Amino acid sequence: MRSFNKVMLLGNITADPVSKATKTGSGMANFSIATNRDWKDKEGKAITETHFHKVVAFGKLGEIISTYFKKGSPILLSGRLSTRSYAGKEGKVRSITEVVAEDFNFVPFNKGSRKTDLSEQSEQIANEKSDDSSLEASESELAEDLARKYSFNGAKLEEVVDY
Repeated sequence: MRSFNKVMLLGNITADPVSKATKTGSGMANFSIATNRDWKDKEGKAITETHFHKVVAFGKLGEIISTYFKKGSPILLSGRLSTRSYAGKEGKVRSITEVVAEDFNFVPFNKGSRKTDLSEQSEQIANEKSDDSSLEASESELAEDLARKYSFNGAKLEEVVDY
C-alpha cells in the first residue's frame, strides 16, 4: 500500500530563523510557525487555540527562508513530518517531530509599516530557486508557483486569511 506524508501550514514565524550548517557543509534553518484554530463553543463564545510547529529547511531553501523571513512574518509552507531521536542533557534519549520544509510561499500582509513587496521578493526567490539544481524546479513550475502566491485553492488569499 502506498503512503502519503504531506503537511501544509499557513501561519506566522515565531522567532527569527536560526541558520546553521550541516555536517556536510550545506545550509539549514530552524524555526517555528504558529497557527491558530478558531471556533465557537456551545454558548457561542469565540475560542482561539494556538499551535506551534517546529520546522527545519535544508539547503538553498533554508538559506532563502533565513534571508527573507523574520519573527512575525506570515508564511505558507509545505513539507513532510519527520521524527528523529537525539541524546539530550545527561545522555537521556529524546525524540522530536518536526516539519521538513519542501516549499514555501510568501503571504501578503499589511501591518503598520511592515509592508511586503511580494513582486520584488518573488522575483528574487524565483532567480535563487532556479540557480539551485537540487530543488529541481522548471521555469513553468516557478511561474505556476508565483501565480499561486495570490490565490489559495482557487480563492483569493485575502478571502481565506483574516489580516
